[in-house]
Amino acid sequence: MSLIAQSTAQGRTSLLDAVNICLENVGEQPVDNLDNEQIQDARVAQRTVLEVHKEGQTKGWSWNSEWNYPFARDPATGEIKVPASVVGFSVNRYQYNGRYQLRGQRVYDLLKRTYLIDEQLPELCADVIWLLAWDAVPEAFNRWVTIRAARIFSDRTLGSEALFKYTQEDEKDAQAELERIELEQEQANMLSGPYAFPTYQPNAGLMNRRVANGYSIF
Repeated sequence: MSLIAQSTAQGRTSLLDAVNICLENVGEQPVDNLDNEQIQDARVAQRTVLEVHKEGQTKGWSWNSEWNYPFARDPATGEIKVPASVVGFSVNRYQYNGRYQLRGQRVYDLLKRTYLIDEQLPELCADVIWLLAWDAVPEAFNRWVTIRAARIFSDRTLGSEALFKYTQEDEKDAQAELERIELEQEQANMLSGPYAFPTYQPNAGLMNRRVANGYSIF
């Protein structure tokens, strides 16, 4: 290690770094860029990294979740369309009694069994989970994704039991660190819980009666 590298702070893990870690994990040479489609192992490694990156985000974290996010009704079509980057969608059950749900990229009305939303509802608010780009997520998450992808890539490529056991322990350590940071950011407690997923509150109990608002579907 040079003195410059020793005294210089390292930057974030890039997608190229993640792909090269996967390649080196199976004894392959690293690549200089991800534009060369002729290197099959690099293509497979990149696809594996992005697969794990998407899989991990669908669980929902504090940094890719938003609450009470508004989606406007399109006056021309009468539908509410949701961007493809939304991988989690949940409306307020106390307010709508589970009437609306996301099917594909459109909101579906379970009461009327249609995608056409009433004019009286110009917008619908929901708790959402976004699928973010590689550079938009925390470094701890990308670190966990890199280690997990390297394990999966080596298992698919070589099927080596020794490599699988070695990197599985690294993955567990990275996941534990990621979850520790998540708990610090969320600051959940037994009385009120985090804002996204509140614990039971007695004063809101009657709001969930399935005869409320005159349009219960249950």
